[in-house]
Amino acid sequence: GLSFLVAKEAQALSVTVRWGDYGQGEVEDGEGKPLKVWQRCPRERTMQVSIPQAGDFPIPDCSGLFLHVDERPIDTEGLAGIPDGTRAVSIFLVNRREPEANNPDLAFAFQAEIEVSGELAFVPRPNLRGAREGDWDERMADLHYADTPEYATGHGVSADWDLVDGVCRRLRTAWIPSAEVEKTETMPVQDAELGMDALGRLADGPAAQDALRPLVAEYRAWIDSRRNDVSALSGVRRETAEELLRLAALAAERMQRGIHMLSNDADALDAFRVANRAVARALRRRLPEQFAKQPPHWRAFQLAFILLNLPGIADPSDLHRETVDLLFFPTGGGKTEAYLGLAALAMVLRRLRNPEWNARQGAGVSVIMRYTLRLLTLDQLARATGLVCALELEREPARIREFYEVRAQRVEPVGLVYLWPETN
Repeated sequence: GLSFLVAKEAQALSVTVRWGDYGQGEVEDGEGKPLKVWQRCPRERTMQVSIPQAGDFPIPDCSGLFLHVDERPIDTEGLAGIPDGTRAVSIFLVNRREPEANNPDLAFAFQAEIEVSGELAFVPRPNLRGAREGDWDERMADLHYADTPEYATGHGVSADWDLVDGVCRRLRTAWIPSAEVEKTETMPVQDAELGMDALGRLADGPAAQDALRPLVAEYRAWIDSRRNDVSALSGVRRETAEELLRLAALAAERMQRGIHMLSNDADALDAFRVANRAVARALRRRLPEQFAKQPPHWRAFQLAFILLNLPGIADPSDLHRETVDLLFFPTGGGKTEAYLGLAALAMVLRRLRNPEWNARQGAGVSVIMRYTLRLLTLDQLARATGLVCALELEREPARIREFYEVRAQRVEPVGLVYLWPETN
């Protein structure tokens, strides 16, 4: 069955029921011998149901199958967008066939489906969980999907519907529902440097400021543009929207602090440059064909995620040291590179600030990764290992230089020249 809302003026609904009856038959096998099989006979019946009307209605020419209809008015007080006089209707397909003792399967109705249509549009169903004060996730989801209403709910089955010009006049049950999910793409940020190679070659703090400030400016401009939409909301949805904008402004401030740290902390800037070069090298190694045509670059949200977490990683006294940031993005959106870039920055920064070979602060576990799916674990392991190898290649020139500098201090200068590669 399924339940839905109809307008006050609705007088009748057209209900189409489809199902399959199975009976026993015979076919010949490959040797011409009779073989008993089950054969499906498709059935379809259409009925007109008056509204308001309730009760059991036998399906024509089908002994034992009934439509059970419930209709009741609903209290629309406090439900924004629900017109007065709206009524709730529930329709169920009921099987009252008497099974035969020798073959009860003949009484079943298989692959059952109910389709309901009407001349007037169906009323969208409100989500009451997010309309009232309560769980923050429910409130946020209610606001996020405010313009994507549902029109029916299934009972023992899913529900589906058709929208034509934003209006729904046809509902149906669905055993395997489907939905179109739009692809999520990040927008380009004008004047912001997103190229990993360029960020890996930043000359100094002022260069980092010039490269990254447009990212924050664009984000703050987007936040200001969304404030105009808040005025059209009311009640809990408006409170939720205002809180989301406050949190977005806080994220922008954290990103700005991250850029400020790159400008004033030489170790943080060096770690940022190495992380960019390492991620770019790992990407070229993993996807050579893709990045042979274009250099690796960050998506805006990836770089923003690294910048807003940088102060909490680099400064133990930072206000957001204990803040946990959840990076939520659709599959294939680039979450892995974002947190691998942040992991690389954290590992390099720890080594830079604790250069001694036996320093405890520079050793030990830096990052913990855990996955629940085996194939995903293998994929992420390969990508994380590639990053670590890229970091090792970044470290190698420094190790060679340090080795020869130590050797030079231990021998008498007799005209020997020690050479090491300036690049890897």
